[in-house]
Amino acid sequence: MNELFDAKESLSLQAREESLFQRLPALIENSKANSEHYAAHFSELDPTLANNREGLAQFPITRKFNVPNQQQLKPPFGGLNSVAIGQMARVFQSPGPLYEAQTDEADFWRMGRAFHAAGFCAGDLVHNTLSYHFSPGGFIMDGGARACGCAVFPAGVGNTEAQIEAIKQLQPNGYTGTPSYLLTLLQKYQEKYDEQPSFEKALVSGEAVTADMQQMFEEKGIAVFQAYASAELGLIAYQVSGEQGLVIAEDIIVEIVDPDGVPVQPGEVGEVVVTSLDEKFPLIRYATGDLSAYLETSSDSSRTNARIKGWMGRADSAVKVKGLFVYPHQIQEVCRRHDIKGSLKIERDGFNDAITFCCHDVHVSAEDIQATLQSVTKLKGNVQFVPNQAEQPLINDLRS
Repeated sequence: MNELFDAKESLSLQAREESLFQRLPALIENSKANSEHYAAHFSELDPTLANNREGLAQFPITRKFNVPNQQQLKPPFGGLNSVAIGQMARVFQSPGPLYEAQTDEADFWRMGRAFHAAGFCAGDLVHNTLSYHFSPGGFIMDGGARACGCAVFPAGVGNTEAQIEAIKQLQPNGYTGTPSYLLTLLQKYQEKYDEQPSFEKALVSGEAVTADMQQMFEEKGIAVFQAYASAELGLIAYQVSGEQGLVIAEDIIVEIVDPDGVPVQPGEVGEVVVTSLDEKFPLIRYATGDLSAYLETSSDSSRTNARIKGWMGRADSAVKVKGLFVYPHQIQEVCRRHDIKGSLKIERDGFNDAITFCCHDVHVSAEDIQATLQSVTKLKGNVQFVPNQAEQPLINDLRS
C-alpha cells in the first residue's frame, strides 16, 4: 500500500498555500453572490483580500454556536448555502438542531485520507457504527472507507446483540465509530463467544481516546487511529502512525484564533476555525467551538501539512457526549416542556459517558422526562430527583 493517499499530502508549504489561496477569493465572490448569509456578512469586504492568511483574518467569523438559531430564523440552512436545497444530494439534521447538506462529490467529507493513514485498503470489511439516520456520521465514515476501496457494513447505532452476531458471521477486520462503543463491542463479544472479535484496525471519532482506552486497544491487538471531524466540515485532522498530534487535512484552511478571531501564536491554545472550499455549501472562517493548538514537529515526515494537538476542550458552552454535542438551550427546552427546573450531569461510567437529568421532585414521571431528554438531545439518560436545582449550571460536566 502506498504510504500517502495522494500527492497533495507531500506538497511544500508554499505550494499548498498557493493552491488554497488561489481558490479562496473566487469562492468568497461566489458566496457573496449566491449566499444570503455571506452577502450580508462580507458586504464591505473585497474577496481579493483573502489571497493569504493575513487577508483571510480580516473576514468576520461565523460561529457554529449561533447557527442553530440562525437556521430557525431562516430555514433550512440560515442562508449559508449557495444553491437551493433541491440541488443537494442529502440533507441532515444533527442535534441542536443543526441542518447540514451533502453534495454529489465522491467522498464529500474527504475522510478517505484518514482511513488510508489508519491502514485501511481494498479488501477490508469495515463495521461502521455511526448513525445513518438524521445525522451524517454514518455516511461520513462510509464515504471515506469506500474511497479506500473497502466494503462497509452499515451497522449504525445500538442494537448491540445483533451487531455482535453480524460481526461473528461477517468477520470484519475494520471498525469505525466512537472509541467507547468499540470497547462495548469488545466486551460483549468476549462475554458471548469467549474470544476476541475479528477487528484488526479502527478509525474512531466523536470522542477522545483516553490513555486507558489506548492501552486496552493495544492489549487487544487493535491498531486504533483518531480522526477529528465534524458533520458540517468533514475531516479536519487525522492521526498518522508513529507521529505526535494530528495532521491537518487537505483542501481546507485551519486557523487557531483567540476569542476576537485573531490568529494566535504557534503553540498557543485557541479556537479551531476552518474554511472549507465547497462551492455549494461554503463555510468560511467557521468557528467550531473546539480548542486546540499548533504542534511543532520534525520535518522528516512525508506528510508535510501542519499538525495540531487534537481536541483540547470547548470554547463555547456546548459539550460533546457520545459523539454528539449537547447545548444549554436543549436542557432549557426539557425544563420548559415539563415546567420544571433542572440540569444535566455528565459523568464517566467506566469508559462510557453517562448523562443524568437532575431536577426537583415534581409531578412528572421520570419516564416522561427521559423520553423528552432523548427526543431533544438524541441521547439516552437517567433522571434523578434532587433538591436545590436553582444553584446548578444547566450542564455540569464531571468527566475529568
